Amino acid sequence: MQDRGFTLLEVLMALTIFSLIAVLAYGTLGTAGDGFKMLSDVRDVQEKSGWVGRQLRSDVRYISASRYGQLASLTQESRSVPLRIRNDNRGDTEFDELWLLVREPGLPGISEIRYFIDEDKGHLMRQSRLLWARDSIDPVLWDMGEASSWAVEVMGRKGSWEQDWKMLNSAGQGNMVWPLALRVRLQNKMGERVWFLPVEYGVAL
Repeated sequence: MQDRGFTLLEVLMALTIFSLIAVLAYGTLGTAGDGFKMLSDVRDVQEKSGWVGRQLRSDVRYISASRYGQLASLTQESRSVPLRIRNDNRGDTEFDELWLLVREPGLPGISEIRYFIDEDKGHLMRQSRLLWARDSIDPVLWDMGEASSWAVEVMGRKGSWEQDWKMLNSAGQGNMVWPLALRVRLQNKMGERVWFLPVEYGVAL
């Protein structure tokens, strides 16, 4: 009995069927790959948003009045104002800046912390610099993730939300007027996140 091989027609049909299966499998895996990448991006944004909240809570918890007022290299504002806001509204988008004097755990002295949006990158940045550090020392800059809007408000002693705050009395001098809380709103491609951060009473200068 002679062995019988495949005919050319059978080989072509097998190749055609295999090609169809390969194309379908590639399309399915490609879609799944895009889905996994999207999930990974979403997870990264959520993790960074959570990190922003944790870092804000830590900074506000350790907010402190400066005791480096005698340093001539510092501006009067940096020497004495533990919390100030630079308000920048552009319609529905806000590019506020938040400045805090913070006694960071593990670091000597008091650091000046600045939160702002890098408009070129579209990311929220946290800049930290020890008040007593020389001008030649660069601040530490942390990229805190994508942000399209960053809004900061302060609750005053009467319970109203204020967009401008320098923690001084009406005469601009003397004892600090400490706010009750901060309200911070961050917008990115995941939507909007809002943090309410109570401010502990500091020591008046």
